[in-house]
Amino acid sequence: MNQTRRSILSTLGVAVPFGIGHRAGAAPTPAEAAPVLRLRSFEEAVRTAFSVAGPSSTCHRIEIGHSEEVRAGVQCCHNDRPFAGFPAGHLRIVRTGSEPGPMYRGVRLYVATVDVALTDGLVPGVVSRPLDFASLPPAAILS
Repeated sequence: MNQTRRSILSTLGVAVPFGIGHRAGAAPTPAEAAPVLRLRSFEEAVRTAFSVAGPSSTCHRIEIGHSEEVRAGVQCCHNDRPFAGFPAGHLRIVRTGSEPGPMYRGVRLYVATVDVALTDGLVPGVVSRPLDFASLPPAAILS
């Protein structure tokens, strides 16, 4: 009997500081639900960015995850193989940066970004390095 009472008290002592005992039976309302962190692949982001805007917009800022390769510099790189429905050489990274991401319920992530331009393919005389776009890390997205 003494062991059971001690177990119950220790369970309550652990649960109460974390708010478990506060409203144990009540489900959180949508306003109280915490944001969910998920990863969005670079390919999905490129495909979405160019399909929503259509062919009239040729450059989009796309969020990516942190990568030493991006910090080292990937400007003037083109896709070395078909990527996100575009043929090889038709996507080019024209700029990289880091900026505050969108705010979601009071939480803001800082994100790395790349500006991806849609081109007509490789142009002779324009310096461009091949890059496996699939190697770019996914971006952390709050939803």
